Amino acid sequence: MQYSILACVGLAFLIYSLSMRQLERVEITGPMFFVVIGGAIAFLLPNETAYLKSDMDHLLPLIELTLSIFLFTDAAKTKLSVLKHSFQYPSLLLFVALPLTLMAGIVIASLMFTQLTLLQAALVAIILTPTDAALSKGLLNSSAVPEKIREGINTESGLNDGLCVPIFLVLMLLAQEPTSTFSLADTALVFARELGIALIIAVLAMAVIIPLIKFAMKRHYFSNNTSPFLVVGMAMTIFSIAQSFHSSGFIAVFVAGLIFDKYTAQPLREKLVEDSEHIADFTGLLIWCLFGFVCSYLVLPNISWTVIVFALLSTTLIRIIPVMLSLQFTNLKFKERLTFAWFGPRGLASIVFTLMVIDTAIENKYQIATIAMTTILLSVFIHGMTTKPIADSFSKRK
Repeated sequence: MQYSILACVGLAFLIYSLSMRQLERVEITGPMFFVVIGGAIAFLLPNETAYLKSDMDHLLPLIELTLSIFLFTDAAKTKLSVLKHSFQYPSLLLFVALPLTLMAGIVIASLMFTQLTLLQAALVAIILTPTDAALSKGLLNSSAVPEKIREGINTESGLNDGLCVPIFLVLMLLAQEPTSTFSLADTALVFARELGIALIIAVLAMAVIIPLIKFAMKRHYFSNNTSPFLVVGMAMTIFSIAQSFHSSGFIAVFVAGLIFDKYTAQPLREKLVEDSEHIADFTGLLIWCLFGFVCSYLVLPNISWTVIVFALLSTTLIRIIPVMLSLQFTNLKFKERLTFAWFGPRGLASIVFTLMVIDTAIENKYQIATIAMTTILLSVFIHGMTTKPIADSFSKRK
């Protein structure tokens, strides 16, 4: 990568770090800031960045590893013990609202984009089904917002990525072979391979790693200075091993995170996860910068009113209506249900899924990517700008 690009990115991180509190006051989130920076780099340095257009596949492993770290930490923060007592809202969001959102996305994408096959429309829908609570940190960190809302949104975001991954992988495989004679048994075999091997790897890896951590802590081999690397190292190792066995590394790290949550003492787990998140946040912001760059040459030249309308529907009604229906018979107030429904921002998982599609030979893959990235782009700004006002509205009611 040219040094001029690195200088721009480094300067962006410097400015962001020095002015973070001021940016938050005017409701500019980290993803919003770096998406704009990425677009500006592509606009100001077109000659320097031209070669990246044909070499995106070289960056995909780094992006996948970043998602694997987020999947692990999200799973490790789900607090399974807490969910035993407050499982109602996350369960409704995951097992009622999520399938309804996926089906609504498939139907509307099929109707609006007639050039897409049903499988391709399903790919668009599954790419845009996972949510990313990191884009709504202002809401999650606000003590004015009821804890049941914050915990529900955070848990849904942490778990829905893992639930969507196997569906996405199967749909992507089927979309690459649209004329093949894939039977239900073949599809089940692929699903079992992706899921089964990943589960075995996750269980075996954590069966070794957790006792090693406890042994190192007991013998004082462990250093606080290296604690940020521990979770990152675990996620990278498990993801890469699973991928090398032609399984799903994403499923493996997600399950490993759940096991880590279950069998590691809470104080140690929270410290390790919190320390590792600083590294994950840094690489995540780099990916948002890359996303802004990609949008500048993939989305903007191919955007249309149909794509914009679908993106607006996906960001709002396609998410809001299923969630409102799923929470209809709970004891939540209307505003609380609407808050659950509104905060479904699309983030890192959707970006990775999109880039994985671009890296295949799927027909209409650039149309799929344009639709998905336009939706993600709108979500970054719509949800980013509305987080603070909605969080503040709960404070005003008190």
